Formats: sequence, structure tokens, C-alpha cells
Amino acid sequence: MSERYLVMPRGINVGNHNRVPMAQLRSVLVDRGYHDVATVLQSGNVILTAESAVPEEVAAAVQQLLSEEFDVNVPCVARTADQIRAVLGRNPLREAATDNSRYLVNFLSEEPGVAAAAVLLEEDHSPEALAIAGTEAFVWTPEGVKAMTLSYAYLEKRLGIVATARNWNTLQKIATKL
Repeated sequence: MSERYLVMPRGINVGNHNRVPMAQLRSVLVDRGYHDVATVLQSGNVILTAESAVPEEVAAAVQQLLSEEFDVNVPCVARTADQIRAVLGRNPLREAATDNSRYLVNFLSEEPGVAAAAVLLEEDHSPEALAIAGTEAFVWTPEGVKAMTLSYAYLEKRLGIVATARNWNTLQKIATKL
């Protein structure tokens, strides 16, 4: 049974590092057996159909492909189309987030430990706001991403897992293509 996925490599085509031509990436993915491959923006958001029903398998396969074909070694996180729609429907910070470009979802490689998440959630991160729901950490950063403290790197360090972030505008755009 095939499944539609969003695969999110972290840090592709940001600055001069980890350059991956999107047309070439799409071609290689098709050659590797994925279907209906599309990319959204130049930052490596990949939408594809895979035979695997396990998002972690798809993420690991794309991560390996990026390493083999492009010499780019970055973590990847994957979610099914239904999971992305559920994230957009959940929207726990909708009351606080007034600018979608400053509202981020950090997609976590796994659900964080209860104790680590609880400690993080109890802390005052003002003016930023944080909500954790399953394998996603929602961050409202009213002063913008350049000034934020609740970055994916900070969350990775505190929670001990891999994270990659997408802003709300990007997720809404991606959802229209899933």
C-alpha cells in the first residue's frame, strides 16, 4: 500500500552549504522508485509517494540518498499527508500566533521523554510560546526567527532528539500539494 509523505531534510540550500538542485533531487527520487515526486520551495521540502507505511523508513532512505547522490549529510524527518493535515488542524498556539511567518512547527524524530518535555514546558520562554503535542513542538516567536531562543537546535539539545522546523505559511503551502 502506498502512502503520501512530506520529507523534511534539515538545512538544505540554506546559505552556501548543503546545496542540492531540486530538479536533480526529484529525478533521483523517481529513479529510486518514488512516485508523484514534488518539491516545495528550494529548502528541500519533498513530497512523494512511497510503498513504505513507516515514516522513519522513508526519512532514513531519503537521508541516505542525499548522502550518496549529493554528498549532503543532514537529518531528515518524514510525516504522512494525514499527519501534516492533523498538525495544521491541531494548531495549539492559534490564539497567540498572529504572524504565520513567525509561527513554527518543529517536527521531532520521535516523541520526547515526558520528563524532559515537562521541564521545558514549565519554563518561562517569554515572549516566545511553546506547545508540545506528540512528535511536534509548536513555537510562536513574535520577535522573529533570528531573535528566537526556542530554535530547533535548542529543542534538540534539551529534548535529546532530532528536530527540523517549518513555518506555518510553508506548511499551509505544502498541504495544498499533498
